Amino acid sequence: MMCAAMPLKIVSYIAEHAVAVGAFNERARAHQVPFELSKSPVAEWLPIGNGARVWREFFLALDGAEVRGGFTLRRQEFWLRGAVVPAGNYQGPLAEGRWDRHYMMAGVQMLRAALREEPLLYALGMGGLEQPLPKLLASAGWALTLVPFRFRVLRARSFLRNIQALRKSAWQARALDMGAATGLGALGFAALDAWKKRRRLKRACAGEQVAEFGAWADEVWAAARGKVAFCAVRDRAVQNSLFAASSDRNLILRCTLQGRDIGWAVVRSTQMEGDQYFGNARVGSLIDVLAVPGEEFAVAELAVRHLRELGSDLVVTNQTHERWLGALREAGWLEGPSNFVFAASPELAKRLGSLEEILPEIHFNRSDGDGPIHL
Repeated sequence: MMCAAMPLKIVSYIAEHAVAVGAFNERARAHQVPFELSKSPVAEWLPIGNGARVWREFFLALDGAEVRGGFTLRRQEFWLRGAVVPAGNYQGPLAEGRWDRHYMMAGVQMLRAALREEPLLYALGMGGLEQPLPKLLASAGWALTLVPFRFRVLRARSFLRNIQALRKSAWQARALDMGAATGLGALGFAALDAWKKRRRLKRACAGEQVAEFGAWADEVWAAARGKVAFCAVRDRAVQNSLFAASSDRNLILRCTLQGRDIGWAVVRSTQMEGDQYFGNARVGSLIDVLAVPGEEFAVAELAVRHLRELGSDLVVTNQTHERWLGALREAGWLEGPSNFVFAASPELAKRLGSLEEILPEIHFNRSDGDGPIHL
């Protein structure tokens, strides 16, 4: 056993560590930890090598030959105030200190090692500000804020019968079931949608599902990047690595106005089964979006139209930029409670300035972290 002050050795995960990683994962399962370290040193999604523009790299915390923790860095280029710079996303840290106090400093040591690897570091998601990782980041001087959550109800009957946050008691569940059965819920949501919606989609707008991003995506990126303070590079090569090659569940929607490319949306439509938030609803999600400035509303509406055609009961998204939040508001989207956290390392926060002030100029969503997990 090590003492709390003894440092661990942080190394890149290579094949010879696989057996020790397996032993670590067995200990984690014995303590009911809901996730584990990768069994393979090579990432299944976004592997390193072959000229990759965006990749995930695994690191381990070693105590001699024993693995006591690990984390992932997702690396890529970012647009930061008019310049392209490397930055990273700190993902999935897991350390033995979660169940053994002898290793209680492992999380801190891993975080410090990640910052040495990539000073411009951020974390995303994490389940809310009260979770252990956001608390650790806050104590280490990181800047944290919640990423706004928005949703739109497309099929009220299914929404009312499945939305778990509104069904906390028996009487609430009965009231929602009655609203679904009588049609009063559908009438209420239709009236709310009509009242909140401020614009209509132009007839000349069209959305086409395509297999990959083409040269048109580079044009959209060139038009959009000048209006954001901080954003992952979203040219066609990066976008195809993220979405076209990763899963056939990622649906790429090319959006046009009178034949002119105005943006894209990457969406999913997932049939849930006993989900803790959405029950058995079919959930549509805006995973990633980008638009020529001023066309955010059209792209959002085309995405919703496509997801409605796929049978989605509701659509959800997390977005930071003020233009996207404004477009969603004009389209009648509703605001919900967020547990999706954006955290900036001290060096990144220094480059960005006040996080509360700069967040509306940052373009981040679920595509910038672990990907569309749980969706």
